[in-house]
Amino acid sequence: MTERPGSPGYEPGLSHQPPTEYVRYQPTEAPGPRQPPTFAAPPAPAPSDVVRHGPGVPAAGAVAATGAESVWRTGHRPEPPPGRLRLRRVRRILGSALTVILLAAAGVVLWLRFHHAPFHVTEVAIIQQTKTACGVDVTGRIATNGSAGTVSYQWVFRPQTQAPQPLSQSVVAGQHAVYVTVAVEGEGHGSATQEVTLDVLGPNAGTASRLVSVSC
Repeated sequence: MTERPGSPGYEPGLSHQPPTEYVRYQPTEAPGPRQPPTFAAPPAPAPSDVVRHGPGVPAAGAVAATGAESVWRTGHRPEPPPGRLRLRRVRRILGSALTVILLAAAGVVLWLRFHHAPFHVTEVAIIQQTKTACGVDVTGRIATNGSAGTVSYQWVFRPQTQAPQPLSQSVVAGQHAVYVTVAVEGEGHGSATQEVTLDVLGPNAGTASRLVSVSC
Protein backbone atom coordinates (compact mmCIF):
# COMPACT_ATOMS: atom_id res chain seq x y z
CA MET A 1 0.00 0.00 0.00
CA THR A 2 1.37 3.49 -0.99
CA GLU A 3 1.46 6.31 1.60
CA ARG A 4 -0.31 9.35 0.22
CA PRO A 5 0.34 13.01 1.22
CA GLY A 6 -1.65 13.96 4.19
CA SER A 7 -1.93 10.47 5.43
CA PRO A 8 -0.42 9.63 8.80
CA GLY A 9 3.14 8.51 8.57
CA TYR A 10 3.76 10.20 5.26
CA GLU A 11 7.13 11.87 4.96
CA PRO A 12 7.90 13.90 1.87
CA GLY A 13 10.95 13.00 -0.19
CA LEU A 14 10.75 9.28 0.62
CA SER A 15 9.18 6.75 -1.60
CA HIS A 16 7.26 4.25 0.31
CA GLN A 17 6.68 1.00 -1.52
CA PRO A 18 5.17 -2.10 -0.12
CA PRO A 19 7.77 -4.51 1.18
CA THR A 20 9.04 -6.97 -1.43
CA GLU A 21 8.79 -10.68 -0.79
CA TYR A 22 11.79 -12.64 -1.96
CA VAL A 23 11.32 -16.21 -3.18
CA ARG A 24 14.42 -18.45 -3.54
CA TYR A 25 14.64 -19.86 -7.07
CA GLN A 26 15.57 -23.50 -7.37
CA PRO A 27 16.26 -24.46 -10.96
CA THR A 28 14.69 -27.69 -12.00
CA GLU A 29 16.73 -30.42 -13.70
CA ALA A 30 16.54 -30.04 -17.43
CA PRO A 31 15.20 -33.07 -19.22
CA GLY A 32 17.91 -35.19 -20.86
CA PRO A 33 19.39 -38.69 -21.03
CA ARG A 34 19.42 -40.46 -17.74
CA GLN A 35 22.82 -41.44 -16.37
CA PRO A 36 23.36 -45.11 -15.57
CA PRO A 37 23.49 -45.93 -11.90
CA THR A 38 26.88 -46.45 -10.34
CA PHE A 39 27.78 -49.35 -8.05
CA ALA A 40 30.09 -49.35 -5.10
CA ALA A 41 33.16 -51.59 -5.16
CA PRO A 42 32.62 -54.98 -3.48
CA PRO A 43 34.01 -55.32 -0.01
CA ALA A 44 37.47 -56.81 0.35
CA PRO A 45 37.45 -60.59 0.87
CA ALA A 46 37.87 -61.84 4.35
CA PRO A 47 41.32 -63.13 5.25
CA SER A 48 41.94 -66.86 4.67
CA ASP A 49 41.11 -69.24 7.45
CA VAL A 50 44.49 -70.97 7.00
CA VAL A 51 46.77 -70.13 9.88
CA ARG A 52 50.52 -70.70 9.47
CA HIS A 53 52.73 -71.27 12.43
CA GLY A 54 56.48 -71.32 12.79
CA PRO A 55 59.28 -68.98 11.83
CA GLY A 56 60.17 -68.61 8.19
CA VAL A 57 56.87 -69.92 6.78
CA PRO A 58 56.15 -67.63 3.83
CA ALA A 59 52.76 -67.07 2.33
CA ALA A 60 51.84 -68.86 -0.89
CA GLY A 61 51.98 -65.65 -2.88
CA ALA A 62 55.43 -64.83 -1.56
CA VAL A 63 56.73 -68.28 -2.53
CA ALA A 64 55.30 -67.99 -6.03
CA ALA A 65 56.72 -64.51 -6.43
CA THR A 66 60.15 -65.63 -5.25
CA GLY A 67 60.22 -68.60 -7.66
CA ALA A 68 59.10 -66.46 -10.61
CA GLU A 69 61.70 -63.81 -9.77
CA SER A 70 64.44 -66.47 -9.58
CA VAL A 71 63.47 -67.89 -12.99
CA TRP A 72 63.33 -64.41 -14.49
CA ARG A 73 66.75 -63.47 -13.14
CA THR A 74 68.68 -66.69 -13.76
CA GLY A 75 66.80 -68.19 -16.69
CA HIS A 76 66.64 -71.57 -14.87
CA ARG A 77 64.08 -73.21 -12.68
CA PRO A 78 65.06 -73.50 -9.03
CA GLU A 79 66.65 -76.82 -8.05
CA PRO A 80 64.39 -79.25 -6.13
CA PRO A 81 65.30 -80.20 -2.57
CA PRO A 82 68.21 -82.67 -2.08
CA GLY A 83 65.85 -85.39 -0.88
CA ARG A 84 63.83 -85.20 -4.07
CA LEU A 85 67.01 -85.27 -6.15
CA ARG A 86 68.17 -88.44 -4.39
CA LEU A 87 64.78 -90.05 -4.94
CA ARG A 88 64.89 -89.23 -8.65
CA ARG A 89 68.45 -90.61 -8.90
CA VAL A 90 67.45 -93.85 -7.15
CA ARG A 91 64.43 -94.28 -9.43
CA ARG A 92 66.61 -93.67 -12.49
CA ILE A 93 69.17 -96.26 -11.35
CA LEU A 94 66.49 -98.84 -10.52
CA GLY A 95 64.82 -98.27 -13.87
CA SER A 96 68.12 -98.78 -15.73
CA ALA A 97 68.92 -101.92 -13.73
CA LEU A 98 65.46 -103.36 -14.40
CA THR A 99 65.86 -102.68 -18.12
CA VAL A 100 69.25 -104.45 -18.19
CA ILE A 101 67.83 -107.46 -16.30
CA LEU A 102 64.87 -107.76 -18.67
CA LEU A 103 67.13 -107.52 -21.73
CA ALA A 104 69.48 -110.17 -20.31
CA ALA A 105 66.59 -112.51 -19.51
CA ALA A 106 65.17 -112.08 -23.00
CA GLY A 107 68.61 -112.82 -24.48
CA VAL A 108 68.95 -116.02 -22.44
CA VAL A 109 65.49 -117.21 -23.47
CA LEU A 110 66.20 -116.55 -27.14
CA TRP A 111 69.60 -118.26 -26.91
CA LEU A 112 68.12 -121.34 -25.25
CA ARG A 113 65.31 -121.49 -27.80
CA PHE A 114 67.28 -121.07 -30.99
CA HIS A 115 70.77 -122.20 -30.06
CA HIS A 116 71.41 -125.92 -29.53
CA ALA A 117 74.78 -127.29 -28.53
CA PRO A 118 76.07 -130.27 -30.50
CA PHE A 119 74.64 -133.58 -29.31
CA HIS A 120 77.03 -135.65 -27.18
CA VAL A 121 77.01 -138.34 -24.48
CA THR A 122 77.95 -137.23 -20.97
CA GLU A 123 77.83 -140.51 -18.98
CA VAL A 124 77.41 -144.28 -19.39
CA ALA A 125 76.42 -146.59 -16.52
CA ILE A 126 74.81 -149.96 -15.79
CA ILE A 127 72.18 -149.19 -13.19
CA GLN A 128 70.05 -152.36 -12.71
CA GLN A 129 70.05 -156.17 -12.87
CA THR A 130 66.75 -158.06 -12.80
CA LYS A 131 66.81 -161.88 -12.45
CA THR A 132 64.57 -163.98 -14.66
CA ALA A 133 63.86 -167.74 -14.74
CA CYS A 134 67.23 -168.61 -16.27
CA GLY A 135 68.97 -165.35 -16.84
CA VAL A 136 69.34 -161.66 -15.97
CA ASP A 137 68.01 -158.46 -17.61
CA VAL A 138 70.73 -155.78 -17.54
CA THR A 139 69.71 -152.13 -17.89
CA GLY A 140 72.13 -149.36 -18.84
CA ARG A 141 71.76 -145.59 -18.76
CA ILE A 142 73.27 -143.34 -21.44
CA ALA A 143 73.15 -139.66 -20.34
CA THR A 144 73.26 -136.85 -22.93
CA ASN A 145 73.47 -133.05 -22.91
CA GLY A 146 69.82 -132.64 -23.86
CA SER A 147 70.25 -131.84 -27.53
CA ALA A 148 68.57 -133.81 -30.27
CA GLY A 149 70.52 -136.59 -31.98
CA THR A 150 71.15 -140.31 -32.28
CA VAL A 151 73.27 -142.41 -29.96
CA SER A 152 74.94 -145.60 -31.22
CA TYR A 153 75.91 -148.40 -28.82
CA GLN A 154 76.51 -152.15 -28.51
CA TRP A 155 76.55 -154.82 -25.83
CA VAL A 156 79.73 -156.82 -25.40
CA PHE A 157 79.90 -160.14 -23.44
CA ARG A 158 83.01 -161.77 -22.06
CA PRO A 159 83.78 -164.58 -22.48
CA GLN A 160 82.63 -163.75 -26.00
CA THR A 161 79.99 -166.08 -27.36
CA GLN A 162 78.92 -164.06 -30.40
CA ALA A 163 79.93 -160.89 -32.27
CA PRO A 164 78.59 -157.54 -30.96
CA GLN A 165 75.58 -156.12 -32.76
CA PRO A 166 75.56 -152.29 -33.15
CA LEU A 167 72.30 -150.59 -32.16
CA SER A 168 71.02 -146.98 -32.24
CA GLN A 169 68.53 -144.90 -30.28
CA SER A 170 67.06 -141.50 -31.23
CA VAL A 171 67.08 -138.68 -28.68
CA VAL A 172 64.80 -135.62 -28.85
CA ALA A 173 65.72 -132.14 -27.64
CA GLY A 174 65.30 -131.88 -23.90
CA GLN A 175 65.77 -135.60 -23.30
CA HIS A 176 68.81 -136.08 -21.06
CA ALA A 177 68.99 -139.90 -20.80
CA VAL A 178 68.43 -143.07 -22.79
CA TYR A 179 67.73 -146.39 -21.05
CA VAL A 180 68.69 -149.62 -22.84
CA THR A 181 68.24 -153.22 -21.69
CA VAL A 182 69.79 -156.52 -22.74
CA ALA A 183 68.71 -160.05 -21.67
CA VAL A 184 71.50 -162.39 -20.59
CA GLU A 185 70.18 -166.00 -20.72
CA GLY A 186 71.78 -169.24 -19.60
CA GLU A 187 71.44 -172.83 -20.80
CA GLY A 188 71.47 -176.15 -18.98
CA HIS A 189 71.76 -176.44 -15.25
CA GLY A 190 74.05 -174.65 -12.84
CA SER A 191 75.43 -171.11 -12.62
CA ALA A 192 77.92 -169.01 -14.51
CA THR A 193 79.40 -165.52 -14.32
CA GLN A 194 79.77 -163.22 -17.32
CA GLU A 195 81.02 -159.66 -17.81
CA VAL A 196 78.52 -157.45 -19.59
CA THR A 197 79.75 -154.18 -21.14
CA LEU A 198 77.68 -151.31 -22.54
CA ASP A 199 79.86 -149.75 -25.20
CA VAL A 200 78.75 -146.38 -26.65
CA LEU A 201 80.05 -145.81 -30.20
CA GLY A 202 78.78 -142.31 -30.97
CA PRO A 203 78.47 -139.44 -31.13
CA ASN A 204 81.32 -139.87 -28.66
CA ALA A 205 82.73 -142.95 -26.94
CA GLY A 206 81.76 -144.23 -23.50
CA THR A 207 81.67 -147.56 -21.69
CA ALA A 208 80.40 -149.27 -18.53
CA SER A 209 80.83 -152.91 -17.35
CA ARG A 210 79.26 -155.17 -14.74
CA LEU A 211 79.72 -158.84 -13.69
CA VAL A 212 76.47 -160.79 -14.05
CA SER A 213 75.72 -164.16 -12.44
CA VAL A 214 73.30 -166.49 -14.24
CA SER A 215 71.68 -169.48 -12.50
CA CYS A 216 69.49 -172.14 -14.08
